[in-house]
Amino acid sequence: MSQTITNQQLRQLLSNLGFEKQDSVEPKCLVFEHPESHARLLLPSNRDDQAARSADVLSLRTHLLHRGHLTEEAFDSFVEHGQLRAS
Repeated sequence: MSQTITNQQLRQLLSNLGFEKQDSVEPKCLVFEHPESHARLLLPSNRDDQAARSADVLSLRTHLLHRGHLTEEAFDSFVEHGQLRAS
């Protein structure tokens, strides 16, 4: 990774892609759901300014690519720049 991605940047990415934060019964887990595709993703409720764990970044990448929410190039650009680039 060219820069450290924070937990807040991962959450913002999901929000930018149309995912909505849902209530969770698990206090250590954040649930995000995409209304149109019904995709549901989980992230740990770590501090916003804390560096995201590599496993979380890779898991998010896998799920977003598999469900067609992002291309590899777009995700790699996000990792490099810390935000989605305007197309």
